[in-house]
Amino acid sequence: MIAFILIFFGIYSLLHLYIYKKVCSGLSLSGRGKALLVAILSLNTLSPTIWRTIDSAGNVSLTFITAFTSLFLMGAVVYFFLSGIAVDIISRFKPFSPGKKLGIIVSITAILSIYSHIETYNLQVYRFTIETNKLPSGVELKILHISDLHLGPVMREDRIDMVRKVYEREKPDLIVATGDMVDGNMSGHDGLAKLLSEINPPLGKFAVLGNHEFYRGYRQAIEFMKRAGFRILRGEWAEAGNHIAVAGVDDDAGTKLGFDAKTDELKAIEGIDTRRFIIFIKHEPKLRDETVKRIDLFLAGHTHGGVLFFVGYTVLRMIYFTDRGMAEIAPGKYAIVSKGVGTGGPPMRLFSPPDVVVIKLVGKG
Repeated sequence: MIAFILIFFGIYSLLHLYIYKKVCSGLSLSGRGKALLVAILSLNTLSPTIWRTIDSAGNVSLTFITAFTSLFLMGAVVYFFLSGIAVDIISRFKPFSPGKKLGIIVSITAILSIYSHIETYNLQVYRFTIETNKLPSGVELKILHISDLHLGPVMREDRIDMVRKVYEREKPDLIVATGDMVDGNMSGHDGLAKLLSEINPPLGKFAVLGNHEFYRGYRQAIEFMKRAGFRILRGEWAEAGNHIAVAGVDDDAGTKLGFDAKTDELKAIEGIDTRRFIIFIKHEPKLRDETVKRIDLFLAGHTHGGVLFFVGYTVLRMIYFTDRGMAEIAPGKYAIVSKGVGTGGPPMRLFSPPDVVVIKLVGKG
């Protein structure tokens, strides 16, 4: 964790240094102007530690203001850098003055930042139908798969309302949540737990811990999720009606951070009658080959579709089964990955909108 923090602030500082040079060049700043710019950029560089400190103190309202501002500007910093690189490349063929360059970069940054924030409210619903001999002929069950709400400083009632509307329209029999439901100090968020507790499918609600639950304190995250009515699967399985078994494990980040995480996949499915349709849930879309052989459906999240679409379609698809949607991981066995409802960093997405997944199981047995 210390190494991650050092790397993050190292990269973030370099991005701010890039902004400093571009602004100084574009505006021809003097000594006093440069000093003011350094102060503003330094404050923004340190802002993640400021709002995390406020969040730990439990000041909900102040946390939202400072966290949203800090995270939105974080996204803008990334867009400024990417836009700057693009403009620098173009200017090799069509030269611009430093002032015009800066104006173009700032304009692109503003447009991308505003659009990307608006996209976070454009919830998509993906639907898949799976036929199985493990359900009696004519039996149909509907599963609502949600992931990555990141409830806490910024993601709040509006994200739950997105899920609730889909729930009321689709009327699923079962809900599974594949991690990162919690991403902050939840001591002042009982109202969020109550809203989630009012969503009650007949076959229950099941969840697993993601990496952010461990980052922000997994014990308080577990308490919140229990108040919200979820059965948390930590290296174990549970029945969901007569024909379904749901198994789940903690995210591997828990072990890496030195916590007593329950990550043994084979232990989690031990003892399940294979005549049941076995759903395995985990935060990160990676599974052991031995696990794949013994389950029917794997549900995961974590990827956010790369947040920026080109990251999902390139880097993440080299790491995972897929960064979104369905992939066949063995003959007749499928993984379905959700891009998530919320965001864990800047409240932005670029052509990778949030989603929930509705899966219909159709019995053919």
